[in-house]
Amino acid sequence: MRVLAIDPGTTKSGWCLLEDGVPTKWAWADNESLVSMIFGLQKDQTALVIEDVGNYGTPMGRDTIETIKWMGRFDQSYVDMTILDCRSQVTYIMRPTIKTHLCGVASAKDGNVRQALIDRFGGDEVAIGGKKCQTCKGKGWKGAGRPVCPECDGDKYETPPGVLHGISGHAWSALAVGVTYLDQVTVTPAQHVSAVGVVVEQAAE
Repeated sequence: MRVLAIDPGTTKSGWCLLEDGVPTKWAWADNESLVSMIFGLQKDQTALVIEDVGNYGTPMGRDTIETIKWMGRFDQSYVDMTILDCRSQVTYIMRPTIKTHLCGVASAKDGNVRQALIDRFGGDEVAIGGKKCQTCKGKGWKGAGRPVCPECDGDKYETPPGVLHGISGHAWSALAVGVTYLDQVTVTPAQHVSAVGVVVEQAAE
């Protein structure tokens, strides 16, 4: 199963593509390019999940309104290509729902969410990894003539890069969206998580 998860923004958005539960690609990209990416998805193989926006008791500012407009364009780009499949729909998940799912409390900070994701994928050394070899300083060679480093055998690392190596910024938030979605839809395969986090029955195959 493939999932494209998005942390939407006013002009750029973080996104993360998960395949069989593992992040394989991510970026912080212009919204226009993301629209094109969504339109070109293989809709029968990829679910689209977007972090929803709420006012949380405060007035919505212009940035929030602009973000909502882009969420509509993302949604439309996906729905337009799935018009013949009435079962397909975009899923929206609120940030407090994501925090509660991953950390146990809706008041969790972004750093707590990030650490929960790292722990989920094996901890810092396994999930992040990528610690450079101290002998060759990450060059893969050492000494005159550049012979292969005897410590890392030319790999440049003491610990190999993990599946989360290189993820930064809004891509972490997008990953959190995708992981929450996958956890909730796989609890009961015949069900689907709605925009408000409520489990509803999918149409029968």
